[in-house]
Amino acid sequence: MTMTTLRTRTASGWRATTGDAVLVARRRSRQDAGLLVLAAVVLAVTVLIALAVPRIVLRTADAGVQGAVRDAGPAADVVAVLGGPGVGAVDAAGRPARVDNASTLVANAARDMATSLPEPVQAVTAPVVTSVQGAPLTARLGDEFVGTRIVHLGTPTSDDPIVRWVTGIEPRMTPVLPAGSTEPRAVEVGVSTAAAEQLGIQVGTRLPLTGPTRGDAVAVVTGLYEPVDPMSPVWSSFADLREPQPAPAVAALVGRAGLLTSDASLADALQVSTSVSMTFRFPVVATDLRATDTRAVAQAVTQVIALPGPLTGSDGRTPSVGSDLDTVLRAADARLLAGTAQTSVLLVGLAAVGALTLVLAARLLVVRRETFLLAERARGASVASVGLRALVESVPIVALATVVGAAGAWLIVPDPRGTWAVAAAIVLVAATAPAIAAAVVVAGAWTGRRLPANRADRERVLGRRRVRRLTAELALVAIAAAALVSARGRGLVQTATGGVDLLLAATPVLLAGAATVLLARVLPPLLRGLSGLAARQRSLVPVVATARAGRTAGTRVPLLTLTIAIALVVFCGTTAVTVASGQVTAAEIVVGAEVRIDGELDPAVVAGLRDAPGVTAVAGATVLSERTFGRSSGVKAQVMLVDSADLAQILTAHDRAVDPGLTSLGSAQDDSVPALISPSLRSTAELIAPAVMGAEDFVPLSVIGSADNPPVLPTRSSTLSTAKGVVVVDREVFASVSGDEMPATTTWVDGPGAVAAVRDAGVAESPGTTVTERADWLSTWRASPLNAGLLALLVATGIVLAGYAALGLVLTVVATSRERGRTLSALRTLGLDARTARAMTFGELAPLALAAVLAGTTIGIAVPWVLMGALGLDLLTGHPAATSLEVTWVPIVGATAVVLGALAVAVWVESAVRRRDRLGDVLRVGER
Repeated sequence: MTMTTLRTRTASGWRATTGDAVLVARRRSRQDAGLLVLAAVVLAVTVLIALAVPRIVLRTADAGVQGAVRDAGPAADVVAVLGGPGVGAVDAAGRPARVDNASTLVANAARDMATSLPEPVQAVTAPVVTSVQGAPLTARLGDEFVGTRIVHLGTPTSDDPIVRWVTGIEPRMTPVLPAGSTEPRAVEVGVSTAAAEQLGIQVGTRLPLTGPTRGDAVAVVTGLYEPVDPMSPVWSSFADLREPQPAPAVAALVGRAGLLTSDASLADALQVSTSVSMTFRFPVVATDLRATDTRAVAQAVTQVIALPGPLTGSDGRTPSVGSDLDTVLRAADARLLAGTAQTSVLLVGLAAVGALTLVLAARLLVVRRETFLLAERARGASVASVGLRALVESVPIVALATVVGAAGAWLIVPDPRGTWAVAAAIVLVAATAPAIAAAVVVAGAWTGRRLPANRADRERVLGRRRVRRLTAELALVAIAAAALVSARGRGLVQTATGGVDLLLAATPVLLAGAATVLLARVLPPLLRGLSGLAARQRSLVPVVATARAGRTAGTRVPLLTLTIAIALVVFCGTTAVTVASGQVTAAEIVVGAEVRIDGELDPAVVAGLRDAPGVTAVAGATVLSERTFGRSSGVKAQVMLVDSADLAQILTAHDRAVDPGLTSLGSAQDDSVPALISPSLRSTAELIAPAVMGAEDFVPLSVIGSADNPPVLPTRSSTLSTAKGVVVVDREVFASVSGDEMPATTTWVDGPGAVAAVRDAGVAESPGTTVTERADWLSTWRASPLNAGLLALLVATGIVLAGYAALGLVLTVVATSRERGRTLSALRTLGLDARTARAMTFGELAPLALAAVLAGTTIGIAVPWVLMGALGLDLLTGHPAATSLEVTWVPIVGATAVVLGALAVAVWVESAVRRRDRLGDVLRVGER
């Protein structure tokens, strides 16, 4: 064969394949415009969901991370501390040397430190705030005393002043005292107008200072100021410089007020104080944080805390760095990961259902054109030409629908983040499904392939086909089982990348596929058995309905679409109810009663709370972190000292588990303290005599039970805590045996009048105390962006999936109507009425719908039950012990109603359409 002949044949084949493709596609599009518009709308909505949902989750996570950082307050700031400039420096005579350019040295050190921070930390922090402060002092004001400290504040990278001088002048540098002078060292300072008004301080007031000073010292007030921006992070740790603060109850002071120095008077302040610290605070800007950056920022903060060497100044001093930002971000990242895991399940399910719905639409399109496609094949059209014409028709429609969906997603959530992977897969399915379906229809026609005439050979060929199908089905079941086991064992997170594993996120879809395979195998023989029973009935409907249902039930794609959609509808409802119920339980566990008070309370206040109306119980507790359990054991335990009888009463009132023996802790036995220990300490208690370290010596314990449900108490232990278990003892008994004073640091107040009693007592205004109300904690936790956003997403996804299920069922009814019409047309000639025809149609498709509802409900309940830990539901409820599966009938009944309602409407519409057929045409043609 010459090259010319080859080129001629190639050109001829190409023309035969592509000839008139555009014209044919345009003509067919006009004929089936309604179905194509429906498919385009479904594709646009599916693409919009696939692109918008990840962006919405990221936006919600951003708000959650920013809220967590704002709630952490100044504790989240990155703070570096150095010894003050000039500390310890002396002149030739041995006197403290003055550092005239102290403010310049501080500013230079701050700029160097700001540029040395890791880049992720620099990106989320505001300009540095410097502070140079001395030790706490006492200032004499007439016959009274005021708690104070001398502080210099600055913002080296900003020229904007932080205070406005209202009265007097800015502090200046004082002259150097001559040698041998007995005058006290003076430092000019400023006082806030609020403190001056309350304490009676005026410009010119001299405040003698007592405390860790170098000799006698006096502060001279030269001016009164107001903060330019009272909410600025400059004042986050210096509330006493902004306004006077109450003095501790045990101190004989009229209040606390800070003394502010200027750049000029800082040199005098350094000469006055014997202990000076220089702090560089980098406030975290919450609005600059993004959920996708939390891991990098947390890692950078942890690194700079552990290895602050890069922040070493030019004088060789290395600061100590502290911040809770890494802890806050890691907690937020864990919650984000849990929300992402659940979202990935929903997204993969939505994509699968949307893609299968598009496949059903393509299948219906090909069924409507089957006669024309087979005629083309009979006239010599190749399979490639048929597929190409389908692509020419589908690709422009798919492209337009994709653009519309992407534009809609951008209008809803204008965020460049997210992934196109899921949307691209859906678009690929939508573009190729019509071409593949058309090619499959024509490929089996006019091929010349026939089954062997010999019975044995024919059975062998059919057996090979059955084995191949069975192998594929078993492989799908095996993959679904492996994904389930893997997700349960390691969760939905990839250990290498920290992202969600999409294969494991597809576990519900794979389980639905496995269930579809099983149903497709089980339903036909079951329906054949029912058909035999129906044959004994006199009614025609059961006989025809069960006979035809046996063929319809084996249709995999409609059954898979309905099963996945219903499974995810039930999953959404079950997950939402489980999380909502768990949050209520978490509020009971975390708060512990109607009100929890953290901080030491005066005994008179506690007694008043006990006697308040509506208060049923008041229990106190404190925690001793990382105490040695047993002499020389090396085992650390957390010791909880509780008012056992009152605590048991509170737990019982809230229907919470009470450890056996908790009420017996208040009865001392000999010289030992009755105790409950966690199971992890049981083996140690069997080897050595149980005891815990008190203030000075070991206190013997008498183990009387197991602490399976210890109370939740705030602890100051580090994140690297090595405590192995928990020891619960009665607070009064432990104090009497050990001789140690054990004031309660946590107090629970319970009863219908607890909230009002605590508010009336003014506990929240007491310094060092924090009041947490159970109802407030629950509403705040539920209103957090991630929790509220995920709940809204679950509800919205359930509604969308219900719509997909209804649409998929309608497409199935329409796609099977042609073949069903042959039977009904023949029966119409025998006198079949419209009501009986509708009953037959409903009975034919009802087993398919009910089987999908049953399988989907089972999967939708089983997935959150089996994968509760992998989905991280405990991070969304608020406490691990609060998470337990809650099943509700609402999504089950809702999904069933939607499916059966859609089926009833589709059957009625089909009956109305067939009612227009003329009996003469039916008798002559035999079908429509």
